[in-house]
Amino acid sequence: MSIRKLRRLLSGAVLAGTAVASTLAVTTGPAQAYGSLTVRFAVVDTGNCQRVDGTLAVIAESGGCRLNDSADGTYFVKDPGGRAIKAEVRDGSGLVAKFEFHPYDERLWYYDTRNDGDTVYGQICGISVLPCTKLYAAPGTSSVIDYGIADFDIVEDGRIDMNLYDDANGAEWISTILLGSS
Repeated sequence: MSIRKLRRLLSGAVLAGTAVASTLAVTTGPAQAYGSLTVRFAVVDTGNCQRVDGTLAVIAESGGCRLNDSADGTYFVKDPGGRAIKAEVRDGSGLVAKFEFHPYDERLWYYDTRNDGDTVYGQICGISVLPCTKLYAAPGTSSVIDYGIADFDIVEDGRIDMNLYDDANGAEWISTILLGSS
């Protein structure tokens, strides 16, 4: 076999190998739809409207605790001994989703705040909702803001965590926020 023919065969093999490797790299990587996401949150003592953890501002009002956002705001009813959480999921352009756990009526409110064909998924886990709830995501409609509500029966003072994901299978983890006692 001539050296010229050998070089062509080796060049072809290298190109084919590179093409296969490129295809594998693309198909085996995770498919994060939003790319880089950040989470801002507040864990709130709903008895006194004090922020227990996080960075979101909490404003005490006569009947509860208010937390502002660009979607529709959040209001937690006063509930002595209760702990609430609000999580805002953002990309470089602003708010894409938010999740709120309200201890007064034991509900998870979940929002998609951008009509972009994608959403964020959330669930709660804890002693009384083991192993974890299903993943919740707002229904996709033509509205800019979509939301849903899940109602739970959670044991008082049960430990609850909130998990956020960028996919419906729970493989693209974004954040976990510990609520502590509800």
